[in-house]
Amino acid sequence: MFENIIGQRTTVESLRSELARGSFPRAVLFFGPQYSGKLSVALEAARVLTCALGTGEWTCECASCRSQKELLHPHTVMLGSRSWDVEIAACADSLLRGRRSSSQYLFLRAVRKLTRRFDTVVWDAEDSKVRAAQEKVTAIEEVLLALSPAQELPPEKKLSKLLEDVTAACVQLAAVGRTESISIAQVRKLGSWAHVTAGNSKKVAILENVDKMQDSARSALLKLLEEPPASVHIIMLSPRRAAIMPTILSRLRPYPFEQRSPAEENDVLTRIFREEPGHFDGLRSFFLAWKEINPEKLRQLSRSFMEAVINPQQTDIDVLADLADLFPSDRRSAREKNQREAVLSFLEELTLRIQEPVRRGTIPLETAEEWTGAIRESLMRIETFNMSPATVVEALYISMRETARRDADGLAAEALP
Repeated sequence: MFENIIGQRTTVESLRSELARGSFPRAVLFFGPQYSGKLSVALEAARVLTCALGTGEWTCECASCRSQKELLHPHTVMLGSRSWDVEIAACADSLLRGRRSSSQYLFLRAVRKLTRRFDTVVWDAEDSKVRAAQEKVTAIEEVLLALSPAQELPPEKKLSKLLEDVTAACVQLAAVGRTESISIAQVRKLGSWAHVTAGNSKKVAILENVDKMQDSARSALLKLLEEPPASVHIIMLSPRRAAIMPTILSRLRPYPFEQRSPAEENDVLTRIFREEPGHFDGLRSFFLAWKEINPEKLRQLSRSFMEAVINPQQTDIDVLADLADLFPSDRRSAREKNQREAVLSFLEELTLRIQEPVRRGTIPLETAEEWTGAIRESLMRIETFNMSPATVVEALYISMRETARRDADGLAAEALP
């Protein structure tokens, strides 16, 4: 079990031991940075928990393991938002270049990480938006039949067209799910699902980015966590343990995920995405390239932003104008979509830039915590509440500069990496 996971040896070994003993907790939290493999490990844990033979080996051919590998198992559900379209496009490219069964699984799983978010067991089937999404899911699944590992892949030209069609449909579907945090209605539906027997099978619910849940949904989730049915396991994912409400955290067993080493990230790129060794300096650069965002320009912009925040003599900068330069000229016409992508990537880059001087002790911890809190709030305003990126960035700049002026004695431009 967990043969397909790269890195996270300590956490994976703990999970392997608990699953083998049958002592895996009914409610857990996987927390750690982006690209650390939290969802992959959660899906593998779900496969092992539902394995009909009880061995959980990756090569197991039981019906449950086969359906889990293709993310079709009826007793595993996924909730929560994430960025899907870039991963799907990258996996489509890997399949087109590689034409291997492993690449087929990779693409199917990337697509179904999106489509399974619209299972009717956790949505109101009468909602017009959900009905529209279900129509798109049905159309996508019809195309995926031709791409199943059980089928021989079509010729290159036809395969390219099928992948293009699925990717385009997923972009439309992702637009529905991108701004959706887990709602109170979904949590209530999840509770109803959890209390319906699944015979001899385990049931697994994977909740991603639970730190973005609103208070009403958290309260509803707390009720489910207080007395989860014996056959149900709840796996929650979040970038930060501290972002989880204490009353919820007290009912979860936490498992830390570390940032993968450069060698491990390179291993992911070469083994999973079939990239040449050393072509990218990490997974973040790889996915930024798929967004057509220049990583070096992004780093330069984040430094200019922080210099303007810290230095009281620095004149204000036009961040939004600079963000437009992150994209190739042929993408600057799609202003609204580009601006959202650029701002989200920029906010992530700011968080990374703040972490290094904190580790070196050149920025006061209290200041850094206030800044990172403001950045997280900005991300939520865009992703969850769909606020204007321009308005959010302007408010963030003002907030961070006010903090810097208040804490001026502990800050200096040389504090930046």
